[in-house]
Amino acid sequence: MSIRLGIIGCGLKAASYARTWTGSADAPQIVALTDTSASSIKRYSDIVVQSGADAPKVYETAEALLAAEKDNIDAVYISTPHIYHQTYAKAALAAGLHVLLEKPMALTADEAREILTARDASGRTVVVAYQSSLSPLIDSYRQRIAAGEFGELLSVSGEVWEHWQERYVGNWKQVPELSGGGFICDTGSHLFNAVLQATSRSYTQVAANLGNRGKNYELVGGVLARLDGDIPVTLSFCGDTTQGCESALTLYFENAIVKIDIWGKWAELRQGNQTIRNAGGEADGAVLDSFIKVIGGAPNPSSAEQSLHLAELWDLAKQSSEQNSAALALTSSI
Repeated sequence: MSIRLGIIGCGLKAASYARTWTGSADAPQIVALTDTSASSIKRYSDIVVQSGADAPKVYETAEALLAAEKDNIDAVYISTPHIYHQTYAKAALAAGLHVLLEKPMALTADEAREILTARDASGRTVVVAYQSSLSPLIDSYRQRIAAGEFGELLSVSGEVWEHWQERYVGNWKQVPELSGGGFICDTGSHLFNAVLQATSRSYTQVAANLGNRGKNYELVGGVLARLDGDIPVTLSFCGDTTQGCESALTLYFENAIVKIDIWGKWAELRQGNQTIRNAGGEADGAVLDSFIKVIGGAPNPSSAEQSLHLAELWDLAKQSSEQNSAALALTSSI
């Protein structure tokens, strides 16, 4: 199934996806683009044209694109600074379009609820582009965990680190008015989501200690949380360290230990003295393929409800840090 897409935001991530999407067997028709950067528009348009397709139309604003093209496209992919996710998602849904939305879906739980309300009113679909939610490797372990293959889940720990402070100097990601936060709000959200995806359990409680190292956004932090079933979770975040970006999520079971890269690049299973390592990585076109399947009626592996839960978790993590790491209870679930 090939779909007609509008692109709102043509930055590096969008361009990376475009190279894969335009070369796939069921390449989407990229109908229209909008971005505030002329160079980003040109790069994206060049990718489309070099694939042999017609050049997409270009609009100055998302509002203009939606008004002119809502009857000519099936969906939009939104890859803008985080602050605009809610506005553009709601506008696209109101125009009767399906939405593939970069993470985080929203910056607060209230914003997330507004997106769910707009989605329900439109009868359309929202899929949030978390790689852990769309990873075949992580999904295979999720199914094995859910089937009880490794026994009872006892504890979860995880970490994510990146030279985020150096890497994004001068970028909108380090402007809280555009990003909604710092490293933990951005890269760190993948770790929060991977816990949900691997365990199929909701967070029930969170206590956090967030540090900013003199900046006006968080760069380091520790989170103690609990999942359904009173499962303890310990998460560590560092966005101001040596070059690179890596992660690991470790799940301790009665009969095994499972380690997973939060982007689905690899997984490691230890049972007794035997260790099995699996390579994965995001399958070519996995994000778009999953989106198309959901539009066609398949279960949504990265739903708006899940992102609402993550938005509430982030709200409470910030509140907890301001309240000397007080333990706060969540009201939403996945």
